[in-house]
Amino acid sequence: MKQRIGRKTSMSPPAYLMQIHEGESREYIFKNIEEIISAASSIDALKIFYAAKDGIESSTQTIKKLNLTQKRYYTNLKRLIDSGLIEKEDGRYTHTTLGKIFYSLIEVLRNAVEHEDKLGLIDRILKVKNLSEEEAEEIIGVMLRDVDLIPTGYLSDLFGSIKIIDKWEKAVQEAIWHINKSKREILFACKHYDIRLIEACLAAAQRKVKVYYLLDKELKISRLSQSFLNFLFAGNGMPRDLSNILRSSLFEIKYANLPHSFLIIDEEYSLIEVLTPINGKYSFVLAFHNKKLSKNLSGTFNELWKNGESKAVAS
Repeated sequence: MKQRIGRKTSMSPPAYLMQIHEGESREYIFKNIEEIISAASSIDALKIFYAAKDGIESSTQTIKKLNLTQKRYYTNLKRLIDSGLIEKEDGRYTHTTLGKIFYSLIEVLRNAVEHEDKLGLIDRILKVKNLSEEEAEEIIGVMLRDVDLIPTGYLSDLFGSIKIIDKWEKAVQEAIWHINKSKREILFACKHYDIRLIEACLAAAQRKVKVYYLLDKELKISRLSQSFLNFLFAGNGMPRDLSNILRSSLFEIKYANLPHSFLIIDEEYSLIEVLTPINGKYSFVLAFHNKKLSKNLSGTFNELWKNGESKAVAS
């Protein structure tokens, strides 16, 4: 006889779908939150919840893998289903949307616990009176640069994460950081000349990352910069490995009329420059992690690239 797990969806919806009518007390909301947290409050429940991230197809195998008894497994699974964290779909137990959000919250807490020493140091930095807000922000940014306190990958297809960068220097550093993390492909449409961005892209190409570099036709740069670009892309007198990269298909450059600068990394991370309407100067950059939006933006880049010109830099 098969064991029936959880509530019948048609009879009683999970907690996160219950309508909260106007005038109901905050305690009612807290009660639902308590139910969710309580359902995942034991080690057994957390093991099952984490197993459901990739989908549980066989309860028998999962019971053995997690070293649980049938009673402990089914009791906790039922509570996770009743709280709205897990659902059964196509014969598999998987996370609901609420479950995905809750998983990310747990990951945030887990990462925070793992880096508790750094968080304590941040608390002390924020209490230093003779340190400006900008200085404190810069120090904290360096400390947390490689610390993924708030993971977004699991939710990126649903919501994505957005960062607004109002200073050009910070935007350049953000772009370089993502370029350095690239694994497969870089699509870069650039209205500005910044040697640091070119160097980062060249370094990525040396790591076998495919780089498509699209420069604005109207880019106005100094004679010194023009001379450097001529030297760079001619490949004369430079190290053989770098010269080979520039002559290979790993680093390609074209010119086109660009509406604004934007960068796409691995069709997953994107940065878009927003210009001031009055003078067309830099206003801020939107940085986001969203696969669907990045893929759509890649389509725009590909159209610009297809119509771009492969010409030498003016001398």
